[in-house]
Amino acid sequence: MRKLLRKIKRLLDKILGTKTDEFYWRFRHLLNKRWSENYILQDSINNLHRKFLIDKISTLAPLKNILEIGCASGPNLYLLSKRFPNSKIYGTDISSKAIATGKKWFENKNIKNIFLFTAKAENLKNFPDKSIDVVFTDATLIYIGPDKIGKVIKEMLRVVKKAIILIEWHSDLPKSFYNDHWVHNYKLLFNKFISEDNIKFTKIDPGLWGGDWGKLGYIIEVIL
Repeated sequence: MRKLLRKIKRLLDKILGTKTDEFYWRFRHLLNKRWSENYILQDSINNLHRKFLIDKISTLAPLKNILEIGCASGPNLYLLSKRFPNSKIYGTDISSKAIATGKKWFENKNIKNIFLFTAKAENLKNFPDKSIDVVFTDATLIYIGPDKIGKVIKEMLRVVKKAIILIEWHSDLPKSFYNDHWVHNYKLLFNKFISEDNIKFTKIDPGLWGGDWGKLGYIIEVIL
């Protein structure tokens, strides 16, 4: 049954683009009641790639504020709050369940500098132009199809001041393609708006994150 469902989802992703994954992530808690809690278990928080990501963001200090798009229940935001206790740290996610879980968890830990919102990746209406020092994603844009990825990039560039940091799947092919997740050419996507000199690509070390991440994963730094 699981294999059949995966085949159906692959077909729907190719036909419907981002809509299939939007539906899946909004209602995933109905299939796995504890998935949002699993993001804030210690094993998830201690995932090696998170430290790598937080270290990259930290090189841009001082930072007044930071925004993660697709934050789930907030494991990255938790680590950032420890590194930047005096900064405002924002997170958005399409899952209201994940946002509610994160809010409750941070409240119980008495963490007061994290603010969470339910929103789609291309909807950053809560944030004015050039209002956020760093915008980042961590395995979020792999769920955004060609139908919406351009809108997401434009919104990130609209709100950001210093830099965009992405951990995503990248390819130098001229068009996005589907490999169970979406693989985009971020050089072409960002070059529509900024110079290629502002963009740095670093391959993900397979020892940091294996599987397809070791093949397609990059940390992408867009410095403005």
